[in-house]
Amino acid sequence: MKQQPITLALASDATLTLHASAPPIEVRSSFQHISVEHTASFGQLYRLDGDAMAAEADEFMIHESLAHLAALEHPSPRRAIILGGGDGASARELLKHPSLTRIVVAELDPLVVSTLREHIRSLSTGAFDDPRVELCIGDAARSLKALHDQGEAFDLILFDLTETDDPACAHLHDDVFLALCAASLGPAGIAHVQVGSPFYQPDKVRHLCQRLRRSFANVRLSLIHAPLYGGPWLLARCRTQPTPGPDANLLQQRLEERGIRGLRYYNPALHLASEALPNHLRDLLA
Repeated sequence: MKQQPITLALASDATLTLHASAPPIEVRSSFQHISVEHTASFGQLYRLDGDAMAAEADEFMIHESLAHLAALEHPSPRRAIILGGGDGASARELLKHPSLTRIVVAELDPLVVSTLREHIRSLSTGAFDDPRVELCIGDAARSLKALHDQGEAFDLILFDLTETDDPACAHLHDDVFLALCAASLGPAGIAHVQVGSPFYQPDKVRHLCQRLRRSFANVRLSLIHAPLYGGPWLLARCRTQPTPGPDANLLQQRLEERGIRGLRYYNPALHLASEALPNHLRDLLA
């Protein structure tokens, strides 16, 4: 039986259409509709309320970038919190840094965790079984606020969330929450934010960058490649104090000292090259 095509929205007038190779696995939680799809080009992928989150074929591009661009700029990260991240892939990458002793995954929906641990195991590869990883179920803003009120500070805060204007996540990108993130960072801490697609979402990207620059003293942008999201994808590493970026030799030294090998996307040359933005994007964000 021929399967219905999978249509993924990139913008209001643009979609990515994939051919399904098997019937989807569909789960309805208290919060959202979770769908695990099967495709030839992207392998298995999952969607939340119809929005594509991650696919087997290219998720390493996002998750290696989200984890290692930030973690390798920190001299010795020990404590991290992932906002969202219920698929476990960001935790999987952070676990490659031996100095990290605690990784909190602040995920809203427990069924995202259980569904993907069962059906796309390659995303977490056992990350939730590592004693350094703590799964904190509930709204990420409330989770971070509670930890901040207990006096906890983090070296890394990773935004592994749905779209910035999604009703479940809009409050995790506003000025109030970004101020909480800034207050929750340690002295050399970095908040790493997925800004979005500068081609398909220019207004959203511009407005979020403006909010980030109001909340943090230093914002360093990187442009990476994410085929599932339509191509170029912007990330922002945010700090509470100006900090010069490392050079390629220091990044390579940290990779070797931390014993990180076998990465499929990230390398120090790409780290530095990703900060070179095209003119049209400089103009958009000026």
